[in-house]
Amino acid sequence: MGPLVRILLRQGISFAEFSEVAKAVYVEVAVKDFKVAGRKATRTRIAVMTGLTRKEVKRVIDEAVKERYELKTNYNRLGRVLVGWHTDSDFTGPYGLPLELRYESQDPDELTFSVLVRRHSGDMSPRSILDELIRVGAIREADSGWFRVLRREYIPEAQGVHNFERTGGVIRNFINTIDFNMTKTAPGRGRFERQAVADDGIRLEDMPKFDAYLRERSQALLEEIDNWLTNLPKPDPDKGDEVVRTGLGIYHYQSNYLDDRTFKQILTDEGLIRGHASKHVED
Repeated sequence: MGPLVRILLRQGISFAEFSEVAKAVYVEVAVKDFKVAGRKATRTRIAVMTGLTRKEVKRVIDEAVKERYELKTNYNRLGRVLVGWHTDSDFTGPYGLPLELRYESQDPDELTFSVLVRRHSGDMSPRSILDELIRVGAIREADSGWFRVLRREYIPEAQGVHNFERTGGVIRNFINTIDFNMTKTAPGRGRFERQAVADDGIRLEDMPKFDAYLRERSQALLEEIDNWLTNLPKPDPDKGDEVVRTGLGIYHYQSNYLDDRTFKQILTDEGLIRGHASKHVED
């Protein structure tokens, strides 16, 4: 929970705000994932399972009816535009390199940035997509009215709302995999989850070299997988195709001994408790 709370505090989200969202998620998961066969979910059963009061459960349900907890994110759509620019054969030239595109054209048959957005991002405004991708340095104007894509992935600003949404998606996907593997019914039935760990750590001076190595090898692997996925037939629910959301994420972690301290040791180090007098916390 420590890294998650660090993100929340950096975004200015208080415990009260987080608590409200957490209550809604507890109710949502209880209703969705812990149903009893042949029985409808009731507020009483949800309250017993989650530890919330029936009054709190009712309030959460009432707020959900008002769509208070709905989040309509544009993060995935922005990423799809960049991936489409790199993988859609209509927008790539020789050797699969992305073409430079005009924003729009009087010729209805010309493939432009606006056409790219409509094809890969639904009803999003092409101008808002263009402005955001220029702002984060993913594309730039090459000549007057022509645009060149500079990278394949959408990396929002560190403190921006899109990056916060991206963080939530990464955490959800990773923990979903952990949860699935914890509850798998037999060996070999889990999802791919592996780590390569420097058991004794590495020298601080070797970190830049390791970081560069990871970026090069991991980016190449992810692009190879992305190309493979792009070449698969597109699912069509209207034809009875069952759609599965799937993918692969790679992350590089780093910690130091300060992360391994106990809560009591942190309080001692920061002077909030005196020696072993753990009950004494100054205001």
